[in-house]
Amino acid sequence: MNDLVPLTLVPLTQESAPLRRKIVLALREAIELGELQPGTRLVEKDICRALGVSRTALREALRELQAEKIITAVPRGIFVSEISDEEATNIYRVRAALESLVAEQFADVATEMDAHHLEKALGHLEEAYQADDFKRILTAKKNFYDVICAGARNAIVRDILDHLSTRINQLRSTSRSNGKRGQQSLAELKRLARALFDRNPKAARAAALKHIDAAAKTSAESRHGDVSAESAKEVPGKPGSARRRRAS
Repeated sequence: MNDLVPLTLVPLTQESAPLRRKIVLALREAIELGELQPGTRLVEKDICRALGVSRTALREALRELQAEKIITAVPRGIFVSEISDEEATNIYRVRAALESLVAEQFADVATEMDAHHLEKALGHLEEAYQADDFKRILTAKKNFYDVICAGARNAIVRDILDHLSTRINQLRSTSRSNGKRGQQSLAELKRLARALFDRNPKAARAAALKHIDAAAKTSAESRHGDVSAESAKEVPGKPGSARRRRAS
């Protein structure tokens, strides 16, 4: 048995971490819901007043968000990071690769209990869309994909999607200007779920790719009203999808 090695750890300060986490969650949610748009300047005194927190606690939270590149600090202030065309293209490519993979895997290995959980998640998603509650939709979508990843036995994909979640939701927020996209998205996800219930890996993969393709197209059109449908369709990873679109 190895000898015990003396630890050189120091006592933890427990008070600030939970508060910092709450501030991070509050700001992340405001960014994801579009309440804080890309390019918005974050004024410390205004945020402190709104959240009822100290500048010290706020700055700890801002450092965390900056490390995740959700916000950007420049000499003239701190701003919500903007998503470039190239970044948006790559986010949709990553989503296409990962979500089609776990859809295929779910169809291959999921149990009846996994299918039951997916049916419940789909029901919650439908309810959120019917209520036209964007916050509920984002929560229900996360649960829907968490269930798929669990049934696929692929926690790696879930972790990567979680890491990208704020940027993914920012892009979803831009698509809200298209009034028809919500119901189209729900229909696409229902087709995906049907392929998963049918245990059809090929159809599940195709449905996942079609959903991301449509999401990429709508997001591009919402961000750039003159983007052609053809270039937007190429985003998820088809040849030519790296074609440059007009900068924001």
